[in-house]
Amino acid sequence: METNQSELLRSYLSNAQASLLVADHTKVGPQWRDLDFLPEFNRLYYIRDGEGWLKIRGKDYYPKPGQLFLLPAGVEQSYSVTGENTFRKYWCHFTVTVGDIHLFQLLTVPAYIEVTDHGRLEAQFEELIRLARSTELTAPLRIKAVLYDIISMFLEESARQFGGFGHQTAAPPGVTKINTILEYIDRHLAEPISVETLSKLVHFHPNYFMHVFKTMLGDSPIHYINKKRVEKARQLLLTTDRPVSEIAENLGLELYYFSRMFKKWTGMSPSEYRAQSRKPPLT
Repeated sequence: METNQSELLRSYLSNAQASLLVADHTKVGPQWRDLDFLPEFNRLYYIRDGEGWLKIRGKDYYPKPGQLFLLPAGVEQSYSVTGENTFRKYWCHFTVTVGDIHLFQLLTVPAYIEVTDHGRLEAQFEELIRLARSTELTAPLRIKAVLYDIISMFLEESARQFGGFGHQTAAPPGVTKINTILEYIDRHLAEPISVETLSKLVHFHPNYFMHVFKTMLGDSPIHYINKKRVEKARQLLLTTDRPVSEIAENLGLELYYFSRMFKKWTGMSPSEYRAQSRKPPLT
């Protein structure tokens, strides 16, 4: 169960696509205020000075300098000044999606983190601002690299400061059923597994099921099942002396088909893989 949860989280991040909309470093004016709205994009506010108020998911926050706030897309939020000493902040608007679903509708993350390396984050925001205004050919790629780095830092610090991040308890339709599918696949690798069987398990039409699965895991169901079978075969080849024919049988495959599939994935036959792994290391 925990392995599947971790695998699903890694799949979300592996398939996430980020895009920067705007980035800047400003001191907000006295009219900075908007209440109870649902944005279609995410916001990052890196507070450097001043005071103000945010409300995210019904909870009030009064950010302090040195905190990095994430205001997710599709979540009701508000913001306002609270006095004359208004926020000076680095900020950006961006999207990050897995298929057509916002990443932060899939992950549970805190509203903010305490930044530990202020020099680095300031430099990253300055680079985002520069690149957003640049006409350099490679600027779009460099923007993504910086944005992914900031998002990764936020998730890593969320884990360190708040004990981790995980699945949203109220995920979009279909997402919460994927774990059921992954557990079924793990338990039935030695049996024929069809898309029809899996889709019936979660009461989805096969076409919709394949769309949801590909969105969440970046793989078709059959490709994923074959990958899991090869992973299991590798483990058995490395840790047991079972004949290759027996391993194939344990995975519900004919020997010829198993050997072909294994070589396609690894570049070696099962026997070659076992022999290669048992060679003494070069000195």
